[in-house]
Amino acid sequence: MATGWANSISATDTASATVVVGAQIEPPLIHVTKIPFPLALLNRGGLITYDEKVTNPGTVALSNVTLTDDKCGPVMFISGDMNGNSKLDANETWTYLCQARIDSTTTNTAVATGEANGMVARDSATATVVAANPIPALPNAGFPPTEKSTPWGIIMICGILAFISISFAIIRRRRAIWPGR
Repeated sequence: MATGWANSISATDTASATVVVGAQIEPPLIHVTKIPFPLALLNRGGLITYDEKVTNPGTVALSNVTLTDDKCGPVMFISGDMNGNSKLDANETWTYLCQARIDSTTTNTAVATGEANGMVARDSATATVVAANPIPALPNAGFPPTEKSTPWGIIMICGILAFISISFAIIRRRRAIWPGR
């Protein structure tokens, strides 16, 4: 199993392999990747599209290939069976799409399986999509936000400017009355 982390989000890929001892049988191999779009959602979640790809890193073609997703369905086959034989050949990449609506941070797993030579190959990929908390509302400052309310910001600025003007006038008058102080 391999796990990577970026921006507090993990991505995991787990692979298993079968080793055949004493026989000339090629074991099947399968690999799945899962990429969500978008990677993060704001304001109470939304629709996520997962692009899932299944490949065969082995040498024997796989039959009965399935892809399941524990929190997304249905998983739809899009393309990849280049010769139309319904077998995942070593040179093919099968593409699947799945969409899900999420409203909280969600981790889900896709599992790919395929069969060859009487054995089953299995691989899984896990992806996490972050659903951020909604943007908080502005705090109640005590003034109603209506069209008819007094423009307190303008009144406060005018008051500050009046205070500064009066202060300068007092200072100038003192200097005129008592020069040198």
